[in-house]
Amino acid sequence: PQALVFGQGEGRQPSPGYPDRARREGQEGTVVVRFVVGPDGSVTSAEAHVPSPWPLLDEEAIRTIKRKWKFEPGAVRL
Repeated sequence: PQALVFGQGEGRQPSPGYPDRARREGQEGTVVVRFVVGPDGSVTSAEAHVPSPWPLLDEEAIRTIKRKWKFEPGAVRL
């Protein structure tokens, strides 16, 4: 595994949107997501490794990572 810090290095990826319902209900939190990148640089799987208190925020973070995050194709890094 390699830790990525959002907004730095390869962590410069699109941020998840803030779901309207979560905003209305004052839901806030941080989600730590564990994901796998395939040989072509796309995310092949993702899960909330350390979820927020709010499933809606977890779902939005996972959805964004799976659909929008891309990395440079390359060799396997462990």
